[in-house]
Amino acid sequence: MDKQEIIEQDIINGAKKLMQQYGLKKTTMEDIAKAAGKSKSTLYYYFKDKEEIFDRVINLEIDEFFNAVNTAVNKQSDAISMLKTYIVTKVKTLREKINLYTFAVENDLQGRLNKEFTNLRNRYDNEEKKMISSILTKGVETSLFKKEITQEIDVLSELLVSCVRGIEIDIITHNKNKALTDKADLLVEMLIKGIGK
Repeated sequence: MDKQEIIEQDIINGAKKLMQQYGLKKTTMEDIAKAAGKSKSTLYYYFKDKEEIFDRVINLEIDEFFNAVNTAVNKQSDAISMLKTYIVTKVKTLREKINLYTFAVENDLQGRLNKEFTNLRNRYDNEEKKMISSILTKGVETSLFKKEITQEIDVLSELLVSCVRGIEIDIITHNKNKALTDKADLLVEMLIKGIGK
């Protein structure tokens, strides 16, 4: 890593901690500069504003999220366990990063998205759909799920992403953190009743 990359990483790491703790609205460029051990002018040399820093933080969070979920899911031996692990890992990660996700959802719901954030959200959605599609495909290939769903895997993947997003919004907007594993079990159980053999 060269000097420029190290400085950018210091800024991103400082911003990430603050935004997780306080959210974007309460985090200032001055706060980020202090947390990163840099001057405010250094921040403005590398980033035009805190929204640009936030976009970078969210991009890294998405990458970390999918690495964590992929690792957890790939440790499972069957598609049913993979689905459950996907949902539980996603919801646990959401709880750990609640302020970042709260800001993202609030902006999404209020339509105040910038182009970069919209691109990040689209990438996030597409990655989730691909993951679920591969899990459903594995379920069909291993005869856990009905062969008939093969034609509907894309639609089922999209529906499951929407269902899990509903759980996300419940957690964020209604602060519902309890019985998350039970919700994951119930969601997977309902799905399996429809597509299982």
